Amino acid sequence: MIKQILTIHDSESEDIIGHVTPEKEVDFPKFDDEVRRTWKKFNDEGLSEDYSIEDFVDFHNENSEMKIDYVVADFIQL
Repeated sequence: MIKQILTIHDSESEDIIGHVTPEKEVDFPKFDDEVRRTWKKFNDEGLSEDYSIEDFVDFHNENSEMKIDYVVADFIQL
């Protein structure tokens, strides 16, 4: 199974908020569209004040049939 990950950026500051992945394998464009829809709704409803990636994942999962989870990521530089 190929892991599908989207990086969520703050709409104003462009800071990386976190990364999300679908709980089940899905068509990537559908995953992308659905997360964009709920991210916009999350921001439009003013829920993006002092929030975490976990808050967005909870919001998304309450407002979508496609369930997602957050991913912990870092990088290694040699």
